[in-house]
Amino acid sequence: MDENEIMIRERITALESACKSLQQRVVHIEELIESVQKMTVEMQHMREDINKMSVDLSELERKPAKRWDSLVSAVLGALAGGLGTALITMFIGG
Repeated sequence: MDENEIMIRERITALESACKSLQQRVVHIEELIESVQKMTVEMQHMREDINKMSVDLSELERKPAKRWDSLVSAVLGALAGGLGTALITMFIGG
């Protein structure tokens, strides 16, 4: 074998080694891409869950206010009914 063939074989060996290293990197990058895609899908589901919990929390926060409004309405209705009854009784004479 002459020097030229030896040099070509060495370069081919170096190129094959570099190709194997690049293939391993590509596989690793593909795995990372797959992981990021899975994380993206999971984050979308988490965002949907958070939005649903936010709506549920808003409803829970409004419940005491609704109850308070109902109580005030009932008290005002009772007062108005009592006042109306008192006025009718005074006019009719009772």
